[in-house]
Amino acid sequence: MPGMFRGASGRAARLASVALALSAPRIGLAQPDREVQWWKGTFETQGVTIDFVVVFRPTADAGGYTATIDIPAQGAKDLALTDVSLAAAEIRFALTPPNAPPSARAVFELKRGADGTTATGNLKQYGMTFPTRMEHITEDEAKAVGPLRPQTPEPPFPYTQREVTYENPVDHTKLAGTLTVPVGAGPHPVVILITGSGAEDRDETIFGHKPFLVLADHLTRHGVAVLRVDDRGVGGSSGSTYDSTSKDFANDVIAGIKFLQKQPEIDGRRIGLVGHSEGGLIAPLVASKSKDVACIVLLAGPGLPGARILNMQLEALLRAGGMPANKIEPQSRAQRALIECIVSDADAQAVRQAARNLLESEAAAAGKSAELADKLESAADGVAKGVGTPWMRSFLKLDPREVLPKVKCPVLALAGALDLQVPPKENLAEIEQALKAGGNTNVTAKELPGLNHLFQEAQTGLPDEYVTIAQTIAPAALDEITAWLRARFKLEP
Repeated sequence: MPGMFRGASGRAARLASVALALSAPRIGLAQPDREVQWWKGTFETQGVTIDFVVVFRPTADAGGYTATIDIPAQGAKDLALTDVSLAAAEIRFALTPPNAPPSARAVFELKRGADGTTATGNLKQYGMTFPTRMEHITEDEAKAVGPLRPQTPEPPFPYTQREVTYENPVDHTKLAGTLTVPVGAGPHPVVILITGSGAEDRDETIFGHKPFLVLADHLTRHGVAVLRVDDRGVGGSSGSTYDSTSKDFANDVIAGIKFLQKQPEIDGRRIGLVGHSEGGLIAPLVASKSKDVACIVLLAGPGLPGARILNMQLEALLRAGGMPANKIEPQSRAQRALIECIVSDADAQAVRQAARNLLESEAAAAGKSAELADKLESAADGVAKGVGTPWMRSFLKLDPREVLPKVKCPVLALAGALDLQVPPKENLAEIEQALKAGGNTNVTAKELPGLNHLFQEAQTGLPDEYVTIAQTIAPAALDEITAWLRARFKLEP
């Protein structure tokens, strides 16, 4: 369930789709190869094809291997694998995301085919099972992996950038990021980019897209400095996203503000915040506490409590996927019951039973009750653990309508008309109403036609489009954000 804002399929394994040709010299069972081997794997979850590349390297031990996994579409490289076995009859390995719940551990178990060049089996994670296939490839083919992402900026850049680190003094979390600064005499206005839900890197990488890199590049080219930061437990930042709360994330942003105020090329009186998805909840939290925030931009930000958002998201995704209303309501009702258990701090047994009921309703709607039977208990454990993290509990309970009236700085709230994860009409209306109820008259709320939750030009808004769309952010959205910020910061037209 982590990553709810980013797609119904979630980011369970944080893997993403890649493109790769499959033509390679083959290795047979009779002649095992003790050299480095490259294998490409694929599985599908909720309509999204997930591809990955595993590199096996022989050890000094007879038959032993170490292995790493590359996920080019996700921006991940050389992630260490454990419990590695590359034998004549089977392939096994596990990936444990750092600082994630134990249920996030992804276990791959496959049987090799008769020729030794292919393998079929399963990926198990969060109590769920995904059919998986792997095939031996060449090193050159592995290098060619990667979807088309034409908006990803490439050096040289017409601005300066530097790696930075600073500390959240409240709990001593180390935060690492990149500061990009326009050319010319400063000091320059600046914005801090705040990521969506789940453990995100500084570029908010998803399916090979790097939305925050694209946005930072566009803003910096137009005179606005940008600080983008790895979430807790990601990249160069310490701590754990899932063991933290919205209050912790807000304190991280405040630490970023204090850091920027000490930088000579930055104008400490012109610091803005840009939050995407859950980041659109954190930005108002910070602005309600800090007088140092000059303005905020909310991109697909929530205007309703997390508990309501999650239920709206489920219903919107199922409707868009073509599920009839009589099959949606039982799932929605079961999800509401599970959420209520979390919000009311029910005991572990009640949470687990509610998780079991939700899984059963989902399976019944899909006609897969028999398939779930022998996996129900482990799947229920995985769901219960996922919803029980401090992060999830704080998100479900926090109501933006209690925070937004305290925000007095200028606000731009944007949403894609095809957003199925934070439905735009209901949330934009709540954001605007809450801000104005607090006396804030400098509010602009806009619904951008044809755009999804990631602000891509889309057809349906379903998460399975995220990976297939080459565009990272629609130019219309980039221009809207940039023009508004330049006006707030009083930059020359």
